[in-house]
Parts: sequence; C-alpha cells; structure tokens
Amino acid sequence: MFKASCLAAVLAVCLGVATAQPFAPGNLRTSDFDGPYNISLLDTQYNEIKAGIAAKQNYSDLDIVHFLTNVECLEGQFDTWGTFGFGFIDNLTLGGPTPLGARAANLTEMTRPFMEEVALNEQGHALFTRQAGSTIPCPLVDFDGGFNDFMAAAYGLPSGVTVEQQYGSAFDPFMNDQNFVLSVLTLEELGATGNKGLAGLTGNPVLANGIAGLATSATAQATVQRMLLWQMRDYIVEPFGETVQQVFARVSALRDSLDGPQFDDQGLVNTDARTIAVPDSYVNIIPTDVRGITFSRTPQMNINILTLGNPDGVGAFFPNGLIGAISTPTGFDATASGTDDFPTSPMVAFQESVEELGTIMDPLTAAGPATVVGELDLTQSLTGPADNGTAATRGLVYTPSGTPNDANTSTVQVGTPGGDYTWMMA
Repeated sequence: MFKASCLAAVLAVCLGVATAQPFAPGNLRTSDFDGPYNISLLDTQYNEIKAGIAAKQNYSDLDIVHFLTNVECLEGQFDTWGTFGFGFIDNLTLGGPTPLGARAANLTEMTRPFMEEVALNEQGHALFTRQAGSTIPCPLVDFDGGFNDFMAAAYGLPSGVTVEQQYGSAFDPFMNDQNFVLSVLTLEELGATGNKGLAGLTGNPVLANGIAGLATSATAQATVQRMLLWQMRDYIVEPFGETVQQVFARVSALRDSLDGPQFDDQGLVNTDARTIAVPDSYVNIIPTDVRGITFSRTPQMNINILTLGNPDGVGAFFPNGLIGAISTPTGFDATASGTDDFPTSPMVAFQESVEELGTIMDPLTAAGPATVVGELDLTQSLTGPADNGTAATRGLVYTPSGTPNDANTSTVQVGTPGGDYTWMMA
C-alpha cells in the first residue's frame, strides 16, 4: 500500500510537470524544463525557425533529400565543369542531361587550387544525397541562361531586355577568375544558408547531422570565395564595366529581395547597423547577424531566388523546373507558429553607429573608423525605413567615385533602449 501510494505520488508529480510544460511534435519546447530561455532576444533565429516550420508542411525526409539533389546538381556541376572542364560521373547524375553552357573556365593559379577543392567538395555533397537515398536524376540546369537572367534582374533591366542587348555582350561566368568566383559564390551562399535551414526540418538525426555538415562545408567554401573576391574587389566585371564589389552588391541585394522580408544577405562591404561590421575597412568575409550567427533559408526561399520569383518554380537556372515534391516557391515568405511563449526580456542586441558611440561612457570613445574611398561606390548599405523589400533599396546605393563612406557601425552593445548598458563588447 505504501509503495503504491509513493508510486502514485511520483506519477502525479511527473504528470504535473508534463502538463505545465507541454511538448508535442511541431512544438519547439524541449524536454529540458530548466528555462526560462530568452528566445525573444534571438529574433533572427526565432523567425528562421518559424519560417522552417511553415516550409516543412507535410514533406518527408526523402522529399528533402530529393530537393537537395536538385540544388547540389546545380552547384556541383557548375563548379566541376568550370574547374575541370568535365561534369559529374553517371552515379551522381543518374542519367541527368548535360547542363546548358557547360565548359571550362579560364582560371589562373591564383584561384584554380581553391576552386578545385570547392568542386570536389560539391561532388561530395551530391554523393551524400545519393547515399541518403535519392534516386531522381539531376535536372536540366542552364549556366549561361541562368546567370544572364539573374544578372539582368540584378541590374533591374526591363522585362524582355537581355544583358547582351543592354551591354553589347552576354555575361560569361567562365570568362576569367573574377567572373567565375563571383558566379560560384552566387550559388554557394544559397547552399550554405539553405542547408543550415534544412538541418532543422529533417526528422532523422543521421540526415540532420549530414546536412549540418553540408552547411558548415558550404559556409567554409563561401568564406574562401569571399576572400578571393575581396582580393579582386577592384577587378572589372564584363560586360557591366563595374568592379567585383559593385556587381556582387547587386547580386546580394537581388537574393535578399527574393527570399522574403528578412535581411539575410550581405555584400563584400557591409555598413548595415543590424549586423556585424568591421570599423576600419567594412570588410565582410563572413555574413552574419549581430550575434555572429550565419543565416538560414528554406527550400522555397532558394527556389524563389533560383527561378527569379516564378511561382511555378520554372526558369533561370532550372528551365524545366526542379524534380520532386519540393519544386515551387509557394510559401517562401510564410511563417508558422509552433513555439511556446517564452518570458520576454527588455534586453536587446544591436550595433551602435559611430555617432551614437559618442554618448557611451569611457573607456569607449568615438574616434570613428578610417575613411574608405573609391571602392565604396556601391555598398551593401541598407536604407532602413525606406526599404520596401526590393533590390533597389537593398544595397543599390550609389555615391560619387572617391566619396568617403563613413556610415559605419563598430561596437556590439547589449542593453535596454534608452537605459544604462549592462555590458559592452568592443
């Protein structure tokens, strides 16, 4: 009798805890009830998870693996053809067609060794999808048409006007070091952010672990590519007659405008007060939020970018569309509930501008950043309240050549708005 009553008491306590702290599929509260967790502070990550819950819908893990096959076939075949002059072997394409515009890039020894490693990594990413159970062939992908459509959109050309018509010749992604690395990075960062987003959508922990590895690998590759582009930032990209830095700012702005309302894309130079910035140079080799955390995208966001907003998921890099259940951008800007209410906090994370730093107590001072000129003719400066979600207000900010750009941010702060700072980190 005593044992029975003790057991009943224990069960009552356990059930009481379970009732007070519910956990169910789709609900992100874990079995760790030692909170509270100030999720309200992690706004970027919180919103990414809500977008992921909406993107998951009823898709299976195999659907996700098939989606990965589509994008890894695009990235991997572009990198492999450009670097080595040949494509995937049959066990990776499974009978898929040769990409349109496939050929070797004109690379120098400055970039070739790095691009060879990237290409081999991307072949490995495609192999992962095959070993994870993907049986669909690689879809038809279009290198020349895809990049020229993408650049036409990045430059805001009217519908039906091509890059060749506007500038006298088409954009050749294989022309030289700068064109090729810029093109590789255009796709690479979609893989890095997309794979990070997918890691939270898979139910099988083995797949989740592998996809997380794809994300970290792609992020590392993108970092190398950004470093190469930073070294080539003043090189001219034909046929546009603009620098690498300027053209990539347009690419970044276009990607950001096509994946929903969040700000999750940055150029080689970054002066956005909502993210990490380097005071003296504005260099932006690892794009992150203000916490130094990389961004996530859903499959639908990436499809919307790669097909330039076509609702049927056909066009640009995928002239016949993607293969599999996840093949359209429907819901790319949707979010869903599924997270419990967590205690809020008055603390916020943000970056102070140079001007605002002048109001902060010693020992921090507001000496300001070094002046950077010339290279900042087109930066990834965002326009704040004027932003309307289009590429035109997501980075396409012109200043006269040689004009200093001092709108930098330099110190991460955590504090209460209008109140005292609890701690500071330079």
